[in-house]
Amino acid sequence: MIRPRNLPDLIASLLCIAFGFIVSREAYRLESYAGSVYVGDHTLPFLLAIVFVVLGAALLFQSFRAKIGEGEGAAHDPESLAGNREISRLILCFVTLFLYVWLLDWFGYVLATLLASFVLFRLIGFYRWLTSLFFSILLTGCLYVVFIYWLQITFSRGSFFD
Repeated sequence: MIRPRNLPDLIASLLCIAFGFIVSREAYRLESYAGSVYVGDHTLPFLLAIVFVVLGAALLFQSFRAKIGEGEGAAHDPESLAGNREISRLILCFVTLFLYVWLLDWFGYVLATLLASFVLFRLIGFYRWLTSLFFSILLTGCLYVVFIYWLQITFSRGSFFD
């Protein structure tokens, strides 16, 4: 029997696949209330179930692959400098998200989303400054078009600009 190289990924993939089947069961239950097979309240849960199962299966196969530094005998010490950097980045991500909620009231949706996405692109994506700025402007613009123009949802402009 082939043993998984990454047990947390294996557990997460099995939970994701199980959740996908639970959601698909709910979509099947909702299908009886729909007027069409393709349109109704069951469509989004069904699509989400497919995404959960496919991504869970991909993670399942990934959990059996060898780690990058495993063949070289690299030691994975949780107290190492790299581990501390990851914890500090995680804490900074949470702080950024809490500040984003606060900034929504002050600066409004557009500027707060621009600032928060810039910081998150730098922290999570390890992008350079200009690349992070470009991606944050692109993300904010796309979200603005989707929510403001397409879905016609109004957001606060923020008390700073009033």
